[in-house]
Order: sequence, then C-alpha cells, then structure tokens
Amino acid sequence: MSVTDYGKVYLIGAGPGNPNYLTKKAERLIQRADIILVDRLVNPLILQYAKPNVEVIDVGKKPYAKHIQQQNINEQIIEAARHHQLVVRLKGGDPAIFGRVQEEIDALNEHDIQFEIVPGVTSASAAVATMNTGLTMRTIAKSVTFSTGHFKDSEENEVDISNLINGGTLAIYMGIKRLGKIIDQIKQYTDINYPIAIVFNASCFNEFVVTGYLSNIIQRLEQHHVEAKPGICIIGDVGEYVDYSRQTWPEHRPFYVISGEQQEALEICEYLYDKGFGCMVNPNQAKHIDYHPSQRTYYQNFINDQQDVIYISTSHFKQSIEQCI
Repeated sequence: MSVTDYGKVYLIGAGPGNPNYLTKKAERLIQRADIILVDRLVNPLILQYAKPNVEVIDVGKKPYAKHIQQQNINEQIIEAARHHQLVVRLKGGDPAIFGRVQEEIDALNEHDIQFEIVPGVTSASAAVATMNTGLTMRTIAKSVTFSTGHFKDSEENEVDISNLINGGTLAIYMGIKRLGKIIDQIKQYTDINYPIAIVFNASCFNEFVVTGYLSNIIQRLEQHHVEAKPGICIIGDVGEYVDYSRQTWPEHRPFYVISGEQQEALEICEYLYDKGFGCMVNPNQAKHIDYHPSQRTYYQNFINDQQDVIYISTSHFKQSIEQCI
C-alpha cells in the first residue's frame, strides 16, 4: 500500500486524567477522530469529547499482569489507518514519557503511515501541582530526572539516582511495586533520609497523596490499599516545601452521571472535576445521544465501578448547584 492508502495517526497525550488538563489540540482531534485506540489510564470522560458513533478500542496494558502485547497494539493501529482517515491513539499523560511511543512510531514508519505526536501534561507535573510546589527550585533542586520503576519484561534494573544524590528531584513512574528495592538502592549511596510524596490518580476526583520519608514511606503505604493503582513518586528536597493548603479530596464523594445536551453536560463535568467530583455524561440517554456500542460499554463499565452514583440532568443540576457543591 502507498502512503495515500492510509489515514493519518495522531499519538495523543490525554494528560493525567482531569479533562481540564487536556490540550486544545488534543480535544479538537478527539472530536474529529474516525476511530480511537485508548490506553487503560485514560479517563473515560475524555473519550466523550469524541463523536458518539466512533468506535473505541481498548488496548490498555495492565501492569504486572498478562496483557495485550505491544506488537499487537502496533498491528491494530496500522489496521485502523488502513480503514480510517483520522486515527487517534490516545495515551495517558504525555506519549513521549514512558508511553512506548517510539515502538509505535517505528511501526508506522515501516508502513509509511503519516503520524503526529501531540504532547500531554505528564503526571509528574500534575503531582507537584497537587502539592502546590515545583519539580525544580533555583536554590533547592536545579534539575529533575524522570525514571521508571517498571522495566521491560520485569527486569530488575536500577533506577538512575545520580541526579537525586547531586541535589535534584527524582520522579519515578510506575514504581510502587518496586519502591522498597528503590529505597534500598538509594541507601547504598547516601544516608540522607529524603522526603517522598506519592501521588495516586493525580488531578482526578479519586486523587490522594501519601507523604513521608524514605525511612517510613513503606509503612505509611501499608495503611492504604494501593495495589495496581497508578501512582508517581516524587523524591527529593522539594518535598520539604509541600503546601497542604490544597487538601486531597475526601475519599467518599458522589459520582455524578449527567444527562442532557452533550456540550452542556461536558461543561458541567469539567466544572465538577475542578471541584473534586467524578462525573460522566450519561451513556444511556438514548433520546439525546446514540453511542457506538464500544463507547456505551466502555462508559457503563466505568460507571459500574464507582460508588455512590447520582444521576442528574443538566437542568436540575443548574437549579440545585448550591446543594450539589
């Protein structure tokens, strides 16, 4: 096939989860997409910017479990480009930061398929925003290292801690399971008891933060059920400057399912997210929206996983907003 026989693939970063962190370009491309291949960590609400009749293919990889292989994902992207003009490959965070983007680029180049990378807000940035601090400070931490705690084929590689030892910040993605080994590695090189903050579901309604020091963070984590939850570890002296004026949202809050005109419902969802509430446009309001079966199933499964679900219309929400928030 020639390049003209394929559509164009957009490798898009969906950000850490809050729909208000989605870039304008990403939103426009999602709205125009003919098909979407989505990762596990993408907030399903963000998919609701898409046209209702668009097929959504879940190609999410679950950590520490048997999952779809990258080669299979590459093949599905290529197949999508054969049949659609605008293909969206939607990844959590930023596609170029531990998003396996190069493997997908190589596959696209092999078939002469046009593509474009659309950056997204990475979870490390969202995590420090939660704590009202920065990854770097002029006199405290002049550099930052992004590292992964989960290596290909579960190899036991060491994390690069040289920047941390030299006064920088270390941001570890996918490092919760191996955190004990990472701490042991740090202790081999320094006696400094660095502050550490672990932010789970950064920017989302179910976000929560566990803080401490290398000496006690494991014990503090044991007080929470964090297995398989997405979390990022921020280690370094910036942890001493955390501002807790923005509190983690209460653990149990209503999850709103909004019925009504699509754009108006999405705007209410955006508002609710910034108030710390989970929400979604109702996928079963047939008289308003006729969703593709793949979308309807994807959204309904997400709603089914929530607790304390409240169904409300856009008109009723506007009438009772003071009572809801």
